[in-house]
Amino acid sequence: MKEIICDKCGKKYKVDETKIKGNSARLKCKGCDNVLTVIKDAPSAVKMPEPDVSIPPKEPDDDFSYEQTVTLAAAEGLEKKKGEALRGAAAAMKVKFGLSPKIIIIMLLISLMPLTLYWAFTFNESSKVIRTDTELLMAQTVQGLGGQVDEWIDKNILILRVAARLNDIATMDRVKQEPILKAINQEYPWMYLVFTVGVNGMNIARNDDKPLTDYSDRNYYKDVMQGKDLSWQVLIGKTSKKPAVVLAVPIKTADNSVTGVMAAAMNIDDISKTVAAWKKGKTGFAFLVDEKGKVVSHQIPEYVVEQKDLNNHPLISAIRKKGKELSLSFKNDKGKPTYGYAKANKFGWVTAIQQEDEEAFGQLIRNQIFALSIFAFTVIIVSIIAWLSARTVVKPITQLTNAAERMSMGELDVKIDIKSKDEIGLLAQALNRMQTSLNMAMERMRRKK
Repeated sequence: MKEIICDKCGKKYKVDETKIKGNSARLKCKGCDNVLTVIKDAPSAVKMPEPDVSIPPKEPDDDFSYEQTVTLAAAEGLEKKKGEALRGAAAAMKVKFGLSPKIIIIMLLISLMPLTLYWAFTFNESSKVIRTDTELLMAQTVQGLGGQVDEWIDKNILILRVAARLNDIATMDRVKQEPILKAINQEYPWMYLVFTVGVNGMNIARNDDKPLTDYSDRNYYKDVMQGKDLSWQVLIGKTSKKPAVVLAVPIKTADNSVTGVMAAAMNIDDISKTVAAWKKGKTGFAFLVDEKGKVVSHQIPEYVVEQKDLNNHPLISAIRKKGKELSLSFKNDKGKPTYGYAKANKFGWVTAIQQEDEEAFGQLIRNQIFALSIFAFTVIIVSIIAWLSARTVVKPITQLTNAAERMSMGELDVKIDIKSKDEIGLLAQALNRMQTSLNMAMERMRRKK
């Protein structure tokens, strides 16, 4: 039996400690209604029974016996402590966004924000530079290839026009014309056929001594007779199976009247090879089409032989609609993103080049992969460092929280073993001092009894 005294009225009670379930219990003084707390002499961690929530706790009443009052008070105290412990555990479990993720996010933001801004700015600038350089290189390539084609055509037109002004040619006399036509063929061997046509469409003279031919159905003859200063036709040689072009200019008299047509069929195999031979990487190539969209030069020989129509090609279609020179991003016949550049000359011929983006902008793609790899590596390293830093902070806080929770349940001999010398260490020392103070207070209360 344990004797306690009411600190208000001085009335004494004897309490059977064996009837106290847990470390403490409450009873109501019958003299002054003061609520007294009874604590066992040897407190220890006790597993508390689950409260019966179906029966609400009752306040002590004067009609109860002393033993009943103590038993109810003890049960009520235990239920209250158990409820508080459960609420505390529930609150701890509800912490779904604790210090660890917050610390990790803050460190990631602080460390990665400048890197992200710098990477975005430099990558954007480098992308512009690489794309501009690629476009400029393609434009220069097209201009170079197209320039060779234009120069070749202009040179041959000039030869024909100079010849057409000669007096012997203007006579439309076969005997006088043939020596000149043969001399042109010897001087410019790619002109495999040089000939003249009268106003009636009949062949007047030719360099190859073959029978004269009726050219009245040829478009270039009709164009010149209708007043054009220049006409041409792209074709494939019947024997050579190589691309050729027929250029035609008018033969005029002193009074500027048209008396016939000066024409030459010439092999453009050299120019075609120059265009078709241009390659860059595995997917970059050039091609040339005439004013009708028919292939003059291409890396696929069959396209040249059959004079494939490329009017539906994105580059050719776009340049026919939008202008004489342009760059374009499109998907090739394999469905892969491709970049191309095209330019049309004064005759309507188009020189074009194209290359898949993967190769054309290879440096840009490599820079992007490198930058993303560095960024991902940085995120991983910073996350690991942040997690370790958060762990060093959160772990001792969790230990101190558990210790405080156990102390609140009456377990005053909890060992707090945190030796750090920072603010958390100071908190641990404060809890140790509080633990010592509680033990001393309990000891004083036992001595009074």
